[in-house]
Amino acid sequence: MYEMLIEFFIARPGRLSALGRTLFQASAMIVLVGVCGHVAITATSAIRAMAVSAPTDTSLAMLYPSLPTWWVPESFLGYFACVLTAVLGLTLVQMGKAIDRAIG
Repeated sequence: MYEMLIEFFIARPGRLSALGRTLFQASAMIVLVGVCGHVAITATSAIRAMAVSAPTDTSLAMLYPSLPTWWVPESFLGYFACVLTAVLGLTLVQMGKAIDRAIG
C-alpha cells in the first residue's frame, strides 16, 4: 500500500508539490478564520459586557449555535495543529521540488 503511494508521488513530483500547496493554503485559511473568530468573540463580549451584566460568550459555538464551528481553532492546541500542518505543506513542496530536480 505504501509502495504504491510512494510510487504515485515519485512518478510525478508535481503531485507532491500540489499536495503541499493545498495543505499550506488550507491551514492558512483555517488560521485566518480562527483569528477572525477570536476577534468576533472578543468584540461581542466587550459589547455585551457594556450593555448587560450577563455572562459573555466564550466560544464560537455559543456565539453562533446554528453554524458548524468545530473546525475553527479556538485554543493554542488548535492553532499549533494548523501551523504544524502548514509547515508539513511547505516541507512537501520542498521535497517535491527536490525530487523533480533529482529526476531531471
